[in-house]
Amino acid sequence: MTSEIVVMNSLGVALASDSAATVNNGAGGKVFNSADKLFMLSKRHPVGVMVYENAALLGVPWETIIKMFRRELGSRRFGALEDYGRALIEYLDRNEKLFPADLQDRFYLRSIEALFSSLADRIEDAIYERVVEGADPPPQPSEIARDIINKECHRWQSEPEAICLAAGVGSRLAGRFSGEIHSRIAFAFGPFRVDGETTHALYELAKLIVVKERILASSLSGIVVAGFGDDEHFPVMQSIEIGEVYEGHLKYCCRSVRKVNWETPSVVVPFADADMVNTFMHGMNPSFELRMTKEVADLVINLPDAIVDAISDLTEAQRKKWKKQFLPESKKAIKSLLAKLDEQRQDKHLGPIHEAIANMPKSPIQKSVMRLKVAQFCGLASG
Repeated sequence: MTSEIVVMNSLGVALASDSAATVNNGAGGKVFNSADKLFMLSKRHPVGVMVYENAALLGVPWETIIKMFRRELGSRRFGALEDYGRALIEYLDRNEKLFPADLQDRFYLRSIEALFSSLADRIEDAIYERVVEGADPPPQPSEIARDIINKECHRWQSEPEAICLAAGVGSRLAGRFSGEIHSRIAFAFGPFRVDGETTHALYELAKLIVVKERILASSLSGIVVAGFGDDEHFPVMQSIEIGEVYEGHLKYCCRSVRKVNWETPSVVVPFADADMVNTFMHGMNPSFELRMTKEVADLVINLPDAIVDAISDLTEAQRKKWKKQFLPESKKAIKSLLAKLDEQRQDKHLGPIHEAIANMPKSPIQKSVMRLKVAQFCGLASG
């Protein structure tokens, strides 16, 4: 798993990452443990970029893309940090030199293969679970496949539309490659004997993975642009998720912008595998905290019911009455507990960490980032 982090205060910004990266070359992904993921976006201005998830876009390494963009950028400078991110997106959009049409088509079909393979694995797992459970009657593979594929289709349909692509691109691609999609459906789902309804849902998915804002994990590259625009006294960080290129247009989504200012004197943001950083920042592993919260909530909700049930001389009507009266108080107690724990965390843990970072000189910021067990580092400060 890859781990990356951005730390900012009023004096500068530090980016750090490990060196693990996945490269998808259109014929499968491969993990490298010595990849560069931190780069200067401009040789002349304090702006850096960090890459997570895929280390390449349509098989072109991000290191190569950034070098070519730097040459294109030249001496241009922007007043706002976000304009550097926009300039990078504009450079990638409709760039047939980097992403020729046949390369775009190959990666589109590769995305379909990755999605279908994932769905087939889920269907096989579901069938196996039903068999182990001794389901009676035995599970019908076609029914399980229909259920899983229809649910996946509905999930994609509920996603917002990608606003960066040409209208109708999903339908055009699915229509142009209908034969190739049919052969991939037969290969991945033939053993499950999927029916016409399920096949239609799979064709629909071939459109939806293009036109929806959501990006398949196998296609996703995340980039973080951080530093200073010419008109900015404090650092800014912009995160962008990038998918593939369809009919020449780049699929992307600007996820967030974080700024240091008088109200927010420090910023710490983890990316990719964030558990380690969140554990440090919040004082508890997020998965453990979620499980603990659930167990405490179940105890508070169920304990009054158990006590009422243990009183033997109550009628059924009295039991229902008392349980109904206890439920709002139990929910109120849970909310109060969570609010107090969050207040304690803010006052005694998060608050002091952010205060310390806000007052750190540039060199200690760099050392703090490196202590979070990441291997690569980039520090930026305003001129």
